[in-house]
Amino acid sequence: MTTENELINKSYYQTIISENIQEHPIKILGDMYMDEMRKQRPELSSIRYAQGEVYFLNNDYEAAIHKWQYPLEKEELIPWAQKNIADAHLEMGLLDHAERFYKEVDTPSVALKSEVLLQLFSLYIQQGTLEKAVDTIKKAVKLNPDYSHVTEIAKGYFEEFKDWENAVELAVDEAVRTKSISWFKVLEGYAAQGSIVNYAPNYFHEMLVVLLHLDKSHFESLTEVMWNSYKDGGYYIQWLDVMNQLLLNHNVEQSHRWEKLPRLFNETYFELISGRYLIRDISNLVQTHLANWLKLSSLSDTLISSTAVLAWDETFPAELDATLISEAELRFEGSNPNQNGTEEGLKLFDSIKIWAKGEGLLEELTEFLKSMPEEYNAEVVSPSKIRNLLKATLEFLLEQRVELENAILEEINWNGEMLTGLQDMHQQLEDMEKEKVSVMIDSFRNIKKVLTENVMSKLPKLLRNCSELVQEDSDFSKLHVELNEEMNKRITTYMRNYILYDFKYTIQEWIENCQREFQDCQSTWNEFSEHINSQFKEDKIVLNGDYKVLEDWQRDMERISRGILQRENVNIMLRNNPSQLLLKGAGKLFGSITKNKDMLYSRYKNYIENADYTQIIGEIINPFIQQLEFFEGSIEWDINRFCSSSSEALKCLMEEVRVDIEKYNDSINMMHNQPENYRDPLTLFELKLRQYELMNRIS
Repeated sequence: MTTENELINKSYYQTIISENIQEHPIKILGDMYMDEMRKQRPELSSIRYAQGEVYFLNNDYEAAIHKWQYPLEKEELIPWAQKNIADAHLEMGLLDHAERFYKEVDTPSVALKSEVLLQLFSLYIQQGTLEKAVDTIKKAVKLNPDYSHVTEIAKGYFEEFKDWENAVELAVDEAVRTKSISWFKVLEGYAAQGSIVNYAPNYFHEMLVVLLHLDKSHFESLTEVMWNSYKDGGYYIQWLDVMNQLLLNHNVEQSHRWEKLPRLFNETYFELISGRYLIRDISNLVQTHLANWLKLSSLSDTLISSTAVLAWDETFPAELDATLISEAELRFEGSNPNQNGTEEGLKLFDSIKIWAKGEGLLEELTEFLKSMPEEYNAEVVSPSKIRNLLKATLEFLLEQRVELENAILEEINWNGEMLTGLQDMHQQLEDMEKEKVSVMIDSFRNIKKVLTENVMSKLPKLLRNCSELVQEDSDFSKLHVELNEEMNKRITTYMRNYILYDFKYTIQEWIENCQREFQDCQSTWNEFSEHINSQFKEDKIVLNGDYKVLEDWQRDMERISRGILQRENVNIMLRNNPSQLLLKGAGKLFGSITKNKDMLYSRYKNYIENADYTQIIGEIINPFIQQLEFFEGSIEWDINRFCSSSSEALKCLMEEVRVDIEKYNDSINMMHNQPENYRDPLTLFELKLRQYELMNRIS
């Protein structure tokens, strides 16, 4: 009868050929084929299937496929032939075809299904489709984990690609299924490298129960590694709960001497009551933890665990089982004396000081301790004296709770008053800024107005006075040119000697007045700074104006004043208006005729003395006025620049005070809403103190 192992190894052909014939299998099978063909009803399925195997083993894959594709009369060979066709395509590198043929294999045989999955797994690795490879090897493991090293193959693959999630799950499943210590050791290695921390601890419950009953030594070893792995993660409390419930429900044998668990329970207990956790969050856990710890402790080393139980019972009455308390009392009475009382007491004292520092009370505690002049030397101070020190320290810290709350309320009130004062100062600064803007712009506008009025009133007179240049014997053909030149000279002289001088003088006076306005602001800000710094009792703020604004204004005015002189001549008498055209034309036409000179003389004088010079003066003064208006438009921005540094400094300080108020409010709200955050650590310190008294038998 054909075995599946022969079909797997493609050695089926060996079962149908005679071992006595020494010829090549191809020759033997060929002869058998011809002999069968001579029969009236030949049965060729087995021979063709066997020929396919031999061709495959000799790398003639196309011939093998050809043989396996014939319809087979033996139904048990059909799915194997289908799988072999896929194998041949895989060997030829035709991966897509191979995948299709593998997936078409339909069989009830678990072995054949496993072979197909392993071959697909190999195919997907060659394709680089890792997700399919993972899914396929997991199916193979699930189908038949005992099949031909399939779990070892899966383990190696997961480890190679650092797929720790699947590696951990495989190790857990196989540890539970096989109860083989080797798989528990594999899982221990994964735990040691931190690959279990994202699993909820309950996932490992069944596995740990199996190992507990299988091998207590390996149970301790794996538990210790997992314990340390979970220690700094978010599942730590859940892990402790799982472990304690497991040990509580599975009746740990007290006769067994535990090597590692007592230390773990010892260290963990003191972590739980270190103040890191609230009492309500650990109370139920600690009850089972204490019960397990006492049970795991050897009779010769039970002082710490028994006193922990008794101290908890005194601090939180009626929480622990009466049987546990009785056992603890019995163990306590039979325990050895404590040899490290002084050292442990000083360690507890140091831990209290560290907590006090975190709460901002170390300075007050230090002052309090100065009133207790004792030399706490480990060699000379007795546990009783240290106990007295610890009690006094804890009583003091309890009293500080009220004082701390009052101090925080005082801080809130002080900061609130300070914020109101800063807001008032900032409003005053803004009001001063608006006032200075109004004063400085108004005074500048007045300068601009007076200057414009002077030019508009003086220049027309100056130009009209040029009529004196018109003489009866003037050369009227050139007179308009001479007049134009002279008028521009007089304008330039006037602008230099009067307007420029007046402008520089008034602007300098304006800048000096502005400086006094700024100094007035600075004087107020200095008072603000002094008041703020005295309130904060430190150099908290300096409010200074940006006096560079005045330098910039001075420079701008110098530039504008240079523009008064740097101008081109204005066309006054060379225009093409009707009156001037008539005068110029008459001058050229009649200028040499004596009898007409009287007429020209009269007309020229009359024109010059009565002409409207508004447009001309506008051409002279407008570029200058435009620059003044542009400057005027920037005054408000510059005043804001002068004030901005002080304004921002006040805003920043106000925000700082607001943050402080919010912080203090959060603190006071927490003290009111979560008093346990302060109370619980002190209660746990009292718990440790009671245990310390018991361990050192201090009544």
